[in-house]
Amino acid sequence: MKMSSLDNILAGDDSGLVVLAETSAEAFQGCTSELVGKVTEKGYKTIIITINNPSPILRKTYLKSGIDISNLYFIDAITRYALGSIPKDDDGNTSYISQPSNLTDMGIELNKLLVRFDGAKVCVIIDSVNTMLIYVSSGTMTKFIHFVSNKLRLLNCLGIFLSINGSVDPMLLNQLKSFSDEFVEI
Repeated sequence: MKMSSLDNILAGDDSGLVVLAETSAEAFQGCTSELVGKVTEKGYKTIIITINNPSPILRKTYLKSGIDISNLYFIDAITRYALGSIPKDDDGNTSYISQPSNLTDMGIELNKLLVRFDGAKVCVIIDSVNTMLIYVSSGTMTKFIHFVSNKLRLLNCLGIFLSINGSVDPMLLNQLKSFSDEFVEI
């Protein structure tokens, strides 16, 4: 399946739908921007849980791609860890987590945003599952993904979890697929 499969998902009733999206390492950055663009064009308030790239970098990338970032919110688990502090040019739409392994704080910040956006169309993107595995065990990561998946379904939010193909153990990938309603290759 290609991005068109994701287009088909976004064209239907995607409320409460959890999608595991897999792509190649070479295409990852471009397809992530394209995905965020498509979701924001659909009118979603988009929460990006980023472990892979710092939110200031993502924000610049999305602006260069012509994406309206006014409805983007970041839960950034890498910037504060890498810098040791919060960037001075913070736009107020970012929650900085102390370190990528702090899934409890990620969950708390996600809950805060979901309460704040109650009643709105919300999409949560996790960027990326394989980067999470650098910082936490596969068991801890799957518990977190399971928690987020069920929370999104119960609140009728769209969830898209990104992964690089071939970078996740096949048994773990099957478990992640079991938490998802759809699996697409983009």
